[in-house]
Amino acid sequence: MSADLWEPRAEKLRGQLVDQLVSDGAVTADVWRAAFRAVPRHVFVPVFYRQTPNAQPAVDETSPDEWLEGVYSNQLLVVSPDVKSSSTIPSLMATMLEALAPVDGDRALEIGTGTGYNAALLCHRLGDSNVVSIDIAADLVNAARERLALLGYRPTLGIGDGTDGWVGGALYDRIIATCAPNRIPQTWIDQTRTGGRIVSPIATGIAVIDFDDNRQGTGHFLPGGAFFMPLRPAPRPADLGSQLADITSANATARSVELDESVWFDDAFRFIQALELPGLRFLTTLPDTGVTIFTHPDGSWARIEKGTVAQAGPQRLWDIVEAAYGQWDELGRPGRDKFRLDINPHVQQVRLDGTDATWQLPAVP
Repeated sequence: MSADLWEPRAEKLRGQLVDQLVSDGAVTADVWRAAFRAVPRHVFVPVFYRQTPNAQPAVDETSPDEWLEGVYSNQLLVVSPDVKSSSTIPSLMATMLEALAPVDGDRALEIGTGTGYNAALLCHRLGDSNVVSIDIAADLVNAARERLALLGYRPTLGIGDGTDGWVGGALYDRIIATCAPNRIPQTWIDQTRTGGRIVSPIATGIAVIDFDDNRQGTGHFLPGGAFFMPLRPAPRPADLGSQLADITSANATARSVELDESVWFDDAFRFIQALELPGLRFLTTLPDTGVTIFTHPDGSWARIEKGTVAQAGPQRLWDIVEAAYGQWDELGRPGRDKFRLDINPHVQQVRLDGTDATWQLPAVP
């Protein structure tokens, strides 16, 4: 199929995707419906990688039907073979942009340029002179710049640590993050106008926070889960094999588990788990033995096998997970939309409506 034939096919598939987003309620505002119809996702995803147990086959224009159908599906697409970059699920992008709710003339900062697709949607809505997008990865920013320019969009693009925001374009009416901090960095708050709004992943949820004259924020969480790359990802060990060998062979006292590793995949519980134990990582399940290993940046680990758990390090990870599950169960298993977020210069705190239950967010973004 020649490039001349892609465009009609892409336009048809794009229209079907938008219809799905509208039908599912992810898109409700006409301005975002128009943006998703106008901006071609395939320009920003020239290749993606399917994830299979034994391989990562690339899908690109050499298989045009498979490529375009994948690009215009409502799916997260891995766009680098090292799985470090992806194109977010369109329905989640739409939900976050709707929650951002910018109005004409607003200035917006995006933390996490990625492929550039989300920046293009913002440009369509606000005009590229009102959009700033930054990413720590220079190669991503440079590629996004080229793709955006192909469509006539020339927002301000920056290379830098997202924790610092982008002071050169401040103040902003809206800030949106496509990576997950442990708390809202003070720099983002300082770069937000009075009455401005920040939409950001926090603890596997999406927080929507409005700020008053005193830089104090009040917010809520959207109902669905959101699993983004951390704003400051913990470095992978230099020798993962040695780490696995050390943990699997370590002599540590084991006890019976109250909850097995499957609780990690309980989307509803993951929110409180992330509030109680930010940084917990599902490392692997070893195929030959079924041993499941969890780790934490502080060096703690938990090893689950045959109904038992062994733990070591500064924290007893699985004790904390089981206690958090018990608390969540006692609270009636609330969903993310039952929680609120309060921000002042001294503390950032999540609270559950109608209860005394609170969780302080970590000091480090």
